[in-house]
Amino acid sequence: MVLQEDRAKPGRFIFYEVFASQADFDAHNATAYVQEWFAKLPELAEGGVEVMRMAILDVPRK
Repeated sequence: MVLQEDRAKPGRFIFYEVFASQADFDAHNATAYVQEWFAKLPELAEGGVEVMRMAILDVPRK
């Protein structure tokens, strides 16, 4: 998981995770602790929560 804070809007946070497959993503989201966290988000996040699915366009070369 990566946590970032918007420099232009302090207090606005962006979390993201990268999963190897859709099945891994689905299994993660089905766990009890993630479901509990999802249920608490509306009361913890002022202004709501936006969920986006994104794609990796390029992988850095070593």
